[in-house]
Amino acid sequence: MLNVTVHSLGELTIFRCTGRITFGYANTLLNAISKWPSRRVVVLDLAGVTQIDAAGIGTLVSVRKHAEASGVALKLMNLTPRVEDLLELTRVRSTFAICSVPDMIEMLCCAIKKSQFVNVDAAENYDWALDYSETVLARSA
Repeated sequence: MLNVTVHSLGELTIFRCTGRITFGYANTLLNAISKWPSRRVVVLDLAGVTQIDAAGIGTLVSVRKHAEASGVALKLMNLTPRVEDLLELTRVRSTFAICSVPDMIEMLCCAIKKSQFVNVDAAENYDWALDYSETVLARSA
């Protein structure tokens, strides 16, 4: 099973993946991303990924190609040793931008700074104006 939780702040969207990005579950990530409006920066947080296989690597490559075609900056964050080893083994790690903790802090600070210009009246009426979090797809079959 693969769970994908989305956190959005301004032009930054983080897709937190938990579970397996493997055959039978890999399309869950593609479906979640395709349902979400395009942003300027998309980060895939892979800290919770317990397994990944060739189908999962293929999915990550597809997401990267789609992001490039859409003019979206895609970054991977919190690579587990298993994910990093498989990206190295398949020789695709160098094709991905890896987001470090300082990079993430900088992106969040920029997003927060830009969000300070949100109309305060609008922010009071809509909880999602400054921060929005949603589990896009809790289970895949």
